Amino acid sequence: MDQDAYGARVGLLATQALLLSGDDVRIEVDVAPGAWLDVVETTGTVAYGGDTPSSWTIDATVGDEAVLTWAGKPFVVSDGITTHRDTRIRLHGTGRALMQEKIVLGRAGQTGGNLTTSLNARDDTGPVQVEHLDLSRQARGMPGVLGSLRSMDTVTALGWSPEPPGEPEAGTTGPGETYFRLDRAGAVLRWIGIGRFRDRLCDPAFAAWCEEAMRGHRYQAQRATRHLSHAEAAGRRSVSTPTSFPSSSPTSPVGLPSSSMCPAPEGSASASAGSTRTTASSSCPGAPVPATGTTTTPAPSAASAHPAGSAHQ
Repeated sequence: MDQDAYGARVGLLATQALLLSGDDVRIEVDVAPGAWLDVVETTGTVAYGGDTPSSWTIDATVGDEAVLTWAGKPFVVSDGITTHRDTRIRLHGTGRALMQEKIVLGRAGQTGGNLTTSLNARDDTGPVQVEHLDLSRQARGMPGVLGSLRSMDTVTALGWSPEPPGEPEAGTTGPGETYFRLDRAGAVLRWIGIGRFRDRLCDPAFAAWCEEAMRGHRYQAQRATRHLSHAEAAGRRSVSTPTSFPSSSPTSPVGLPSSSMCPAPEGSASASAGSTRTTASSSCPGAPVPATGTTTTPAPSAASAHPAGSAHQ
């Protein structure tokens, strides 16, 4: 979808209907040190009803000085299904991750099936955030949980602790808003409402936090680009040309022939129904570091993954 010498914006596309009963979708993301990767979900996902549980797993690794941003579209839980969403994030060094997750319980005229979600985020020191939410029909009907509310929007920043844009009073953008800083580097903004997403809180917050996360990365990229330009200029000055012959300039930095430049990154990744693994990676030796998105599909398996969280909220 978009790219530069240090990263790419990758579109996540479904080639078939998903999430069907029995589907086990796993998305693996690896952002190399110094790179950036923006994952765009082009459409929402529906967990369709059925007898066999389904699951959706995101497994991401973010290298030192790298940035991962992921704005999720609505994940709709139909009646008659038991499904699980699992997100695992590993940060290295000063890596940052920004994730947005939108949950809708039930399609039009429905109340929704059984949903559990888990988030396990760690860095080089240890856990940053560990959360397990039980949003099964029985649990969310208990006093003080969700009641008749059907929508939940969560923006999670990991690796730094941004402040929300503005300070809305409780209940002004929906029945409930919550912002809290993590004990380690991180922050969570959560909105709960009725029906469709009409909040004026999480989407602007994600856009502002995304800009903040990328600001330092852009500065580092500009410094690297200036350093590369100086190297190119020095290479041109070091080229000696005979008198009366037109001068020529090298087409690549000194010591880095054209054949050794990193390949251009791909711009899309796809996921299909059934047991599917989608990989979006960002890796390239040397500098600059581009990002690529690729997709591989292993042998089919109807197994459902239901990892348990180490903390309950």
